[in-house]
Amino acid sequence: MVDKHIGRTLAFAAFLVLGCQETGLVEEDAGGPPPADGAAPSDAGAPVEAMHSYTPAGCGYSVTTPPVTEAGASEDVFGPSPSADHIHVSWAGPSHSSFAVNWRSDTGTLASRVLYSTDRAALSAADGSGGAVFEQLGHHMLFRDLARRTTRVHEAHVCGLSPSTEYFYRLGGPGHWSAVFSTATAPSPGASDAFTFAVTGDSRGNEEQAWAISQRRVRDALADFELFSGDAVILGTAQDQWDDFWSADDGAGFDVQQLLSSTPLMMVNGNHDALAVNFVAQTAFAQDTFMNERAQGEEWYSFDYGNAHFVMLDDNDRELWGTSEAMWLEQDLSAAEANPAVEWIFVTHHRPFYTCMSTHSPDTSLRAAWQEIFDRHHVDVVFTGHNHVYERSRPIRGLSGGQGVIAAEGLNGAPVITGGTASGTVYLVAAGVGAPLYEVSTSCATTYSARAERTYVTVRVNGRELQVTVRNAMTDSMVDQFGWTKG
Repeated sequence: MVDKHIGRTLAFAAFLVLGCQETGLVEEDAGGPPPADGAAPSDAGAPVEAMHSYTPAGCGYSVTTPPVTEAGASEDVFGPSPSADHIHVSWAGPSHSSFAVNWRSDTGTLASRVLYSTDRAALSAADGSGGAVFEQLGHHMLFRDLARRTTRVHEAHVCGLSPSTEYFYRLGGPGHWSAVFSTATAPSPGASDAFTFAVTGDSRGNEEQAWAISQRRVRDALADFELFSGDAVILGTAQDQWDDFWSADDGAGFDVQQLLSSTPLMMVNGNHDALAVNFVAQTAFAQDTFMNERAQGEEWYSFDYGNAHFVMLDDNDRELWGTSEAMWLEQDLSAAEANPAVEWIFVTHHRPFYTCMSTHSPDTSLRAAWQEIFDRHHVDVVFTGHNHVYERSRPIRGLSGGQGVIAAEGLNGAPVITGGTASGTVYLVAAGVGAPLYEVSTSCATTYSARAERTYVTVRVNGRELQVTVRNAMTDSMVDQFGWTKG
């Protein structure tokens, strides 16, 4: 196996060369023989060409892997250390009736099975399906990174579930099952059940163990799921950094798998993540491929939870901002606004187009491409990162000379509600749960609040009422709070 410190050195050297450039969806092919790590395949030094497509049983949608060194359906083959780790859940299908799960094993293990049940005791005793215990087959992938390190990951999609239900699950294969984990499905579409989601971003570097600490805070806040606004790692093709992301601990007995194995993490691509194969192969989101979309349709996507619609965008390909992605965004938001089950619309992407005197200036070309679409379909809140600070805009609706027009403002900077519609969209920058903090200012006309702090956000949706709470990730002290009711 490649020494971890060598891997970090190679990654840092590449970062100095690449800076913040986007590398696109790639698997690094460093040439030469593969490292000795378990049962490394004989063709690990060959050109990348393997892909695998299938329709998971009962799901009604297809799954396609990125191009990697190896990819295939689950087989009952086990390496010398087949235990699952880096376990995390998400949604690639309807949130009320499915879940997806990703995990890592040694390179020799090809078993990618999931046992699941609503009966924990029955699941704990099972070595296969039967009775109250069901089984789903997934797929495995092997890829190689900058340091010529091979990694075997697995993914499975479980569908046909009941809304608002806790499911217990185990990963692996006969005789080699993981511990029992659990996750819950969303309420039925349009349900007014109260729910909470969290927002974090820019964990890269994990300074002060802030990524792990923020995840402990999210767990303690009882969030139903989490949005992540990009830049999980410094260099997207450095697997040791992804390993740290999926296994980070706070030094006090908590590691992020304790949260992410149960709480779906819905991510967008940041400029440092670079849509690398390491990102795409280790996450599972909806694959509704649109014109020119990369990552087998996972570059941008949307999902519903209860009475809310969530849009997850990639803002790292300037050629697509005002073309394919904008076309998809218009279609997606048109459908959401016309859907009577949707009362709230939230958008997440990486680069802010409202931010005040921080390291990165507002992205005005992105603003020109997307804001009119946001305005037209009355997006409630936009969450971003990139600047490692906390910022909240005033309500904004419309552009004048390329600048945002401040809309009618109510109590504590919240938008005014007329006929159930907010006067403007609130733009939040909430980042820095690990990345170096930046400076920020409140001197811009569109800025309501700004703090150079590591923060995590929780959003409580209760029918037509919204409450946003922002806390310092390190101390848990209150940073900001606001909300409104649509009536």
